[in-house]
Amino acid sequence: MNEIKTWYLGLPADKKQVFLALVSHQLTIHGRAFGLDLSGQQQIEAFKGLNKLQHQIRSHVAAIGLSEARYPDDVLWNILLEKAAHYQISLHLAQSFQFARSLPCWTKTM
Repeated sequence: MNEIKTWYLGLPADKKQVFLALVSHQLTIHGRAFGLDLSGQQQIEAFKGLNKLQHQIRSHVAAIGLSEARYPDDVLWNILLEKAAHYQISLHLAQSFQFARSLPCWTKTM
């Protein structure tokens, strides 16, 4: 994941928005699985974590677009990792990062 983080930190602002939007989109796919595969408190915690990640990511995307103050990108990355770990959805976040990075759009635009 450090390789993806380093790559992300080197992106221009508009590409960071695209990457984060793709990560957010992929997280919603994991959310569907939470509804099917988990139950009880585990499901509740996973959905809470997903909501926290989505809130943080979407807020950051908007702040980039509006040129508003925001967390530095490396701090955002750490916040996302910490929230995911707290809610035991780190694997889902990592897979979302990997999926978003693996798309062919990056070879065309970079």
